[in-house]
Amino acid sequence: MRLGWIMIVVACGAVLSAGVASADTRYVSDQLVITLREGMSNKYRVIKTLKTDTAMEVLAEQDNYLYVQLTDGTKGYVLKQYISKKTPNSQRVKQLVDELAALQASQSQQAQLTEQVQSEAAMLRNQLNEANSALTLNEELLNNTKNELNELQIKAENVVLIDEERQRLKTELSAVNDELESLRHDNNEMLKTAMIKWFVAGAGVLFVGWVAGKFSRKKKRGLGSY
Repeated sequence: MRLGWIMIVVACGAVLSAGVASADTRYVSDQLVITLREGMSNKYRVIKTLKTDTAMEVLAEQDNYLYVQLTDGTKGYVLKQYISKKTPNSQRVKQLVDELAALQASQSQQAQLTEQVQSEAAMLRNQLNEANSALTLNEELLNNTKNELNELQIKAENVVLIDEERQRLKTELSAVNDELESLRHDNNEMLKTAMIKWFVAGAGVLFVGWVAGKFSRKKKRGLGSY
């Protein structure tokens, strides 16, 4: 895992350094403090002093001097020999740290989404199990009622009592059948809902994986282009 992060950091560093090199941004090199002057000579007034790693945009180049603009908008001339196109290590480290933080945040969000989807799927499975248990209990009740009806039909000697008991059991059986049919309908609806939620949850996970993969491919293409 640590090796993978190191490779990502190195790759990001290569891409960032290549991107900086393509612009005409330069930096004060070595451990120096140089002067930014109003003209191309020591005779001109010093505008300010520049420390190592100070960034500047080159506007023009003449003889041994560069006409530059600092990040705060200040313009002036500096000796070209003290200016380098190489990105300072401090800048590269900061860029790599920022990139690493962004990658870690993205990974954390993906893990949270996966955990949320798994939790919802577990809840749906529990609901489905409860519905199946209720359906099983009602089917057992229906079977018991049918058995009672059969026993009464065999053992009963009084035709009137048998008929009355039969009517009562038929009524109960009808009510149980209605309840069972209602439970079956509810169970089917719950199954449909669970399937839709599982599908949406799976699609969410696939989408996150696709975004992460696309992001990774962009990084690889960016690295490959240099």
